[in-house]
This record gives sequence, structure tokens and C-alpha cells, in this order.
Amino acid sequence: MLLGLAIRERGPSGRWRIRIRWGILFGLLAITGVAGYFLLVTSFYFYFKKVEQFDEVSYWDMFTLIFNRSDHREKVGNYQIEQAKHLLEEGEFRKALQYLQTGVIRAPENLDGRTYLADFFMFGFNQEDRAIQILREGVPYAYDNPDYLKKYVQVLLSYQEDDEVVQIAENILASDPSPEVERIMALGAATASYYRGRFDLAEDFLKDYNLDGDLEGALLSARISWDRGERKVALAKLESDLGKFRNDEPIYELLSRFYREMGDNAKARQYAVLRNINAPLSVAPRIDLLQILSATDQKDRARKEAESILYQFANDETSLQQLANYATDAGEVDLSRRIYERALENDFKIAPFALLLIESHVTAGDYQGAIAFSSELVKEKPEWIKKNWPIFNSLRSVAYYGLGNEDLTELYLQQFLEAEEVRIGSLLAVSNRFQKLGGKEEAREILMQAYERNPDNQAALSSLISLEIELGNSAELGPYLEKLLKMRRPSTTILQEAYKNLGSDKFIFTKGRAKLLIELNGLISPADTNEVEPS
Repeated sequence: MLLGLAIRERGPSGRWRIRIRWGILFGLLAITGVAGYFLLVTSFYFYFKKVEQFDEVSYWDMFTLIFNRSDHREKVGNYQIEQAKHLLEEGEFRKALQYLQTGVIRAPENLDGRTYLADFFMFGFNQEDRAIQILREGVPYAYDNPDYLKKYVQVLLSYQEDDEVVQIAENILASDPSPEVERIMALGAATASYYRGRFDLAEDFLKDYNLDGDLEGALLSARISWDRGERKVALAKLESDLGKFRNDEPIYELLSRFYREMGDNAKARQYAVLRNINAPLSVAPRIDLLQILSATDQKDRARKEAESILYQFANDETSLQQLANYATDAGEVDLSRRIYERALENDFKIAPFALLLIESHVTAGDYQGAIAFSSELVKEKPEWIKKNWPIFNSLRSVAYYGLGNEDLTELYLQQFLEAEEVRIGSLLAVSNRFQKLGGKEEAREILMQAYERNPDNQAALSSLISLEIELGNSAELGPYLEKLLKMRRPSTTILQEAYKNLGSDKFIFTKGRAKLLIELNGLISPADTNEVEPS
């Protein structure tokens, strides 16, 4: 009875009784358990093989899963991250994202996966906070990974998370890291401190970790002296550092920029030439020299240099675009047109070259030429124009403003402002264009849009404050300045501008005026304060 698991028999008293056959029962249970386990293992095997597409899974892995679940989980996560990389190469971004998300959850120590996933959120979805959080969660596993820490510091600095840089740097530096990690974290902390105007703390990091003998450390040390108002000290530091490092180009670049800011164009040109000699195959030093030549009224020499660059870098898309940017800023329409034509011949991505050609017409004051070329493009309907329609309309708006056509100026300006995908940098650039043409109200409207979209964008807020001061608008100036002073240390120019004007009768009713004047006075170096007294 009971499938042979029990028998009916007479007991000593002659009564019938049922006796369980325990040996057979336990044997059957054991066989059933083993069979069930093998069935479960087989199910897991095919699940990971077919559903999760984990090709590297083995039957033995599944058989021993109960003993190494965490190892298996990490193995699957690492595999998914590798698969995600292949999917990215094939352009399957949605599936790659799914693999990265589950892969990082299963293998949290896979820093490569974290980096890819953070880039997805940062550049694909513009979710900087989420990207930073993903990278932040990987820091405990990255104390010996200089590449990951460098990436993390760069991301934090790019989004002005300076205090977090200093905090994480102090934690890692206290753990006796490798020399490379020590350098990255100390330099990151020094840079973050510099951005916040904490010059003493920045210099402490540079000195405590011997970064004065490092090229990036030397450049930062010079910038600190410059921003303190110690211009001669900054120049002396840079000039004494020449020849100490493998590459002097960054030093020549900074020297050229500093002398240009001082108005010493001869010295600026001298160092720009030396920078060219130091890096003869790089286009950036030559563009820098071009700008100096153009600024010092050496137009003929500048044109010859531009011709030489166009000839030498005609087949290099990136270099050609840098030259196009120069041509636009200088209003060299003919040069800009030839660059555009060369880009067409080489089948480069033509959108930036076409837009820069329109802009070069505007810079040169040839507004009708800008409209004519724009109309020509509208008739041709190239593929790129739809994607770049907001920027295209912004240039048409500026051109029509130059022609005095208020209706079309407003029409295209509103179309530009209504486009949600326009970046803050583009809004600032168009605002600058209007300001140069005297369109202060249009520029203010654009800056207000930029500020509303991202109140933490320091460049937008700084530009808005400068324009509010110029227009004499005191209503929101106080709150704007309070917010600005909580950000990174603003440029000396805007500090001086705010300090000078806030002390005048025009802004006497500005909210928090007295407190702001004290704060501004504390931020401006003594030399600058003597130059700029409140009106």
C-alpha cells in the first residue's frame, strides 16, 4: 500500500497494523530531491543561457550556485557590461543601457561599467545628478584606480561640485594612496579651492604634495598669483618654469594670455610665436597667434597666416573648424566662405561651417549677406538644417536686427527661445551677439531665459548681472549678486563692475546693498580696490 512505502501486517497481539518502510521512503525522498535539484539547476542554466543571454555560463556554475551566489552575480554583471560595450559599438543604445544598468547593480565594483553608465545619463539624458551619484557610489572601490578618480574629479569640477572634490580628496589622501592617485586628488582639491577663491587652501595643497614641480600645479600656482592681483609674481613664476617640463606650450599659452590682458601685445605676440615653434604641427597655437595679429592691426600678416593654416590643415575637420571660428570672430567673410567650400568638398559635417559662415556675415556687418545665404539654405533644405533650426533662426534674428526689421527679429527670436533643446552656451552666444549690436533688451530676454532654465549656471548669471547693471535695473540685482557670491569666485571684472556701480546713487535701493558692498570689497584684491572706488 501507499506505493510500497508502507505494509499491513499482524502485530504480536494478532492485530493488523501499518508499518512505514522508512528506508524506502528516505531513499525516495533523496532521489526526488536530487532530481528536483538537477531540474532546478537545468532551469537556471537555460534561464541565464537563453533569457539573460549569458553565453559564458556553465552547468557547473549553476550546480554550485547555492555556494557562490555573490560570485556568480558579479560574474553575470561583468558579462552584461562587456555585452553592453559591444552593443554600443553596434549602435543599439537602448539595449546597451539596460545591460549597463543591470550589470552595474550585479557587479558594483566594475568601474568601467559605472563610467559608461554615468556617461549615458550625463550626455544622453542630461541627468548630471544621476551621473554623479553613479560615479560617487563607485569611489569606495576606486582608491587604487587613478583613471576612475580622475574622471570623477573632472565631472565634479565641471558641475561646480567643488566642496565634494575637496572632501573626497582629503579622505583618499589620508589613506596613503599611490603617488599617481595622490597627485590627482591633491591637484583636484587645489583646483576646486582655487575656483572658490580659497587661494591659501589651494596653495597649501600644492605645497604639501609638491605639486609646484608638476606642470599642471605650476600653471595653477601662476593663476592663483594672477587672481590675487600679483601679476608680476605670476609672470615671474611662468617664465622661471620654462624649460623645466617636457612641454612648454601650456606655459607659453598662459604667458601670451596674461600679457594680452595687460595690454602688452608685443610680449603676447612674442610668446605666441614661441608657442608655435614649440608645437609646429598643432593648429591651436597658430590660431592664438592669428588672434593676436588681428588684434594688433597686423591684418596682412594675419591673412597670410590664415592662408597658410587653410592650406596645411585643409583635410583636418577639427582644425578647419577652429579656423572657421577665428574667421567668424574676425568677420573674415571671404575666408569663412572658402573654409565652408573646402568642408563641402571634403564631405565634412557641414552644419557648423554653414552656421559659422552666416555668423561671419553678421560679425562683418553684412546683414543682407547673412539673410541671403540663409534664404539660399532654406530653399535647398539640407538634411542638417532641421536639427539646427533653433540656432539657424537665432542667426536670422540677429541679422534682421542689424537691418532694423523689428518684426522678423522678434519672430525668429521667439522661435529660438521656444526650442527646449537649445543649450545654455548657445543662449549666451546669441545674447552676446545682440549686445554687440546694441540690442540690450533682446539680450536681456535671452539671458533671463538662460537663467530660468538653469539658475546655477554661473556664466548666465554673471552676464545677466552685468546687463542689469548696464541697464540700471536694481529690482533683482541684490538677489542675483547674493546668489553669484555663493558660487565660484567671479571674475575680477564683474566684481569691480558690481562694486563700483552698487555704491552709486542709481542702485541705492538695491536689496542688501550694504552687505553686498562689504562682501565685494573683501573679494577684490587691494590693488583692484584702489583702482575701483564706489561711485
